[in-house]
Amino acid sequence: MAFPQLFDAFVPSNGAAFLAASNITPAYVPFETLRAVAIDPAAQAASFAYAKRLTPPGVFGHVVRCFYFALALLYTGFPSGTPGVAQIGFDELALRLYHTTLLHDIGWSNTTVAVTHPAHAMTFELHGAFMTYEHLHAAAPNLDPFQVGDIVESIVLHTSTWSSGNSSANQILMALSADFDVGGFNGTGLMGLDFKQLFNPKTVAEIEQAYPRGDFYDAGIVAFDREFTEKPNCLLSHYPGGLDGLSKDLLVGPIVPKDSRRRNAIAPKKDPHLHYLE
Repeated sequence: MAFPQLFDAFVPSNGAAFLAASNITPAYVPFETLRAVAIDPAAQAASFAYAKRLTPPGVFGHVVRCFYFALALLYTGFPSGTPGVAQIGFDELALRLYHTTLLHDIGWSNTTVAVTHPAHAMTFELHGAFMTYEHLHAAAPNLDPFQVGDIVESIVLHTSTWSSGNSSANQILMALSADFDVGGFNGTGLMGLDFKQLFNPKTVAEIEQAYPRGDFYDAGIVAFDREFTEKPNCLLSHYPGGLDGLSKDLLVGPIVPKDSRRRNAIAPKKDPHLHYLE
């Protein structure tokens, strides 16, 4: 099975309506399939090093995992071919996703470049979006205003949710993947979705094995605390339960515990002489 070549460019922002428009099933996708997706070398050169330099070390694995979680959703039934809805090609969407996911948390940076940026007093989503806008114009001048606009807007809105209206495919994939990586299968979720309907535990385990969570919990708590202290009106303040709600949702360990990975890897042996009734 290969990735579809076209996807709905715009999808419902409401979680239930999004699911109704999709054919997503939590099917297993090998990490090797996801890692084999080719991204334009110029795009990688433009954003990987910049994100690596600015994103807090404990958070960098998170932004990479988001890219692969988003790709997994594209493989397993993301809305496509809906009559009357504009379509976006796989290569184009993957390119936008790469820039968006890799750069979406540079507003959490504590580097001199970030804390002295004119937008540093804004909520971290806007802070990072302004820096991304400037970075892309300087490092990826081949991107047109539609591409840059979708990337930047998706960063601005990745922690926001609505009960109606539409999101770009890039935007909702950014939001879903970030939300899932923060809270896992049991997280509250800004989208109000049951992530068990979207992600396969074996796929998740392989992504986490390639890019372990490491210090993500500690780095996330530090970033949340700073955001709420310095910017009481930040976008994250609208999260259900505020800072306490976010802190409770943020997973300490991996989404798929290592012991369950071992159990899933070893198939139980059954007596071949018996007949099992379904």
